Amino acid sequence: MSVMLSHPHPPARPLFLGSSSSEEDTKTLNPPDFLLEQAVEAKLQAAIALAGTLQLPCFPALATRYEALIVEFLTLLGQAPSGEERSQLRQQLTETLTQGFEPSPRRYLNLSYQLVNPDQGIAGGIGLKMSLTSPPEAQRSFALANQSRFGCYPDAKAMTLAAGLGEAAEVSVLDIGAGIGRNSLPLAKRGHPVAAVVTNPEAGRQLQEMADSRHLSVTLFGGDFLDHPEVTGDYRLAIAPEVLPHLRSPQAMTEFFRQSRRVLHPAGRLLVGAFLAQPGYSPKTAVRELAQACGCSFLTPSELQEILERVGWRLQSQELVVAYESCHLPAAAWPPSDSFLAWATGEELFPGLVTPPVAFYWLCCVREDNPSKADGA
Repeated sequence: MSVMLSHPHPPARPLFLGSSSSEEDTKTLNPPDFLLEQAVEAKLQAAIALAGTLQLPCFPALATRYEALIVEFLTLLGQAPSGEERSQLRQQLTETLTQGFEPSPRRYLNLSYQLVNPDQGIAGGIGLKMSLTSPPEAQRSFALANQSRFGCYPDAKAMTLAAGLGEAAEVSVLDIGAGIGRNSLPLAKRGHPVAAVVTNPEAGRQLQEMADSRHLSVTLFGGDFLDHPEVTGDYRLAIAPEVLPHLRSPQAMTEFFRQSRRVLHPAGRLLVGAFLAQPGYSPKTAVRELAQACGCSFLTPSELQEILERVGWRLQSQELVVAYESCHLPAAAWPPSDSFLAWATGEELFPGLVTPPVAFYWLCCVREDNPSKADGA
């Protein structure tokens, strides 16, 4: 799709020869001198070659800011868009950013610009063309967003919680988003009946191979937990350390809690890792979109409470993951990865802030059997 500034706009003032002349000097120029400067100015504008690309993250909430950036750039070149052209630019920016963001928060808008008529240089107008692309190779801002930040050791919180629920053989565990079995395999080794939900087929294959090589029994479910009726059971513990940060809406998070409740024993526990905003912080839409791109989608405390009440959960405990794991993991396992601390403390989303308004928590939930609140559960 393209936006063409098809009607060239004469610069409001000379871009070159007149830039060092004062307004008073211009007024006193003799007509022949003035015409001479106009002619040379036109020649210089026609001699300019222009082509390039601007790559912008596909965040629809920033459409107005991107529009202002593009208009300022064009205006500096003496090609300020007309009102109609600016309206067209705004509409196509909004549509393209939304089209890119919906399937993936890490898509980029590729804005290329070139001369409409090369023979006339910038005086002949500038054309814009928009397309969607994956992140530029040199752009590393979101390179780790889809990767696990947890390293290879099991989570201390998950292991401690499982141990406290009774004899291992009596405490069945559902590991949601199990990856290659960072938690599933140690839990199975301890004697827990373990089932693992794995979205990535290759990760599932690796998990199964490692379980077989160690003579461990792990039941494997492949696919998306939010749409996986085959996952059934009466588990005493369900864990999901890495799922919620990648769910992109409160609706998806609500469905996660609803499905978790469906497969959990009435006296069971649900342990999730979740980014929560600090009380009183009201995030803007652009921040939420950026959080999705960074793999740290978050909820406000009121949003979390509303979801839990609607589905039929009660929050039993809430602890900062960094505080808990740093005290309970072996020294060799802390931090779990090079990027973990910046991610879990919110610094990756808010670089440079001493106390970011978002952080990663362990949430332990129990079922709240109140039919008026357990919406469809």
